Amino acid sequence: MGNTFTIGIKNYKSLQKEFRKLKQAPEAVSKGIVSDFKRRAPGWIAKEVCAVYNIKRTEVRPKSGSGGTKIGYIGVRGKTIAKAALVYQGRRLTPVHFQMRPTAPPLSRTGYTIKATIKRGQRKTLGKVKKLTKKQKKNIGKNFRKQGKQNSADSPIMLLHTGNRQEGGTNYIPFQRMSQRRSDLKAIKTVSMPQMVSNDVVKENIEKTLSAEMGKRIDHHMKRYMK
Repeated sequence: MGNTFTIGIKNYKSLQKEFRKLKQAPEAVSKGIVSDFKRRAPGWIAKEVCAVYNIKRTEVRPKSGSGGTKIGYIGVRGKTIAKAALVYQGRRLTPVHFQMRPTAPPLSRTGYTIKATIKRGQRKTLGKVKKLTKKQKKNIGKNFRKQGKQNSADSPIMLLHTGNRQEGGTNYIPFQRMSQRRSDLKAIKTVSMPQMVSNDVVKENIEKTLSAEMGKRIDHHMKRYMK
């Protein structure tokens, strides 16, 4: 899943007048600004995403060589200030990335409630698995022998093993069975990087941050050239 978010610099037209006065300066300044944008903007974006969504910054923007889990891609295209654009891509994430609890079904056959915090300060219930009654347990046995009444096609959202046996890997994620076939499972997903960046609050904060920070970088490069 991917999308493109185009970033414009609000005072670009007024800056062009200053560029013309400096003759050779526009090209040199422009290259420096675009270089800064490519290097710094992804980090600014990650900060604003993590301010709203309960996601680790190292997942949004892993440090070089850190080996962190990367949930998407943030890059910059364009060779001029006017055409510079931020490109972001990413898959929809499972609740595991958002402090999901419990991380595994209880060993005792008791019920449990799956919760996660996708947005900061907003704990959500994703599913409830009730403890089976004696009658339900008895009916399960009949279902296997095809002697009893079949259960509902849709199961509750429940934690099932992913098959991952590696140390530190994700072992359980929420699934829902969509029919009476045991293999007809649907993994429960949340949001992707494009959806997080496109959130109204995040998008507005990104625009404010980029406008302010890039304005500082423009001033820096123009002063440096004039020296």
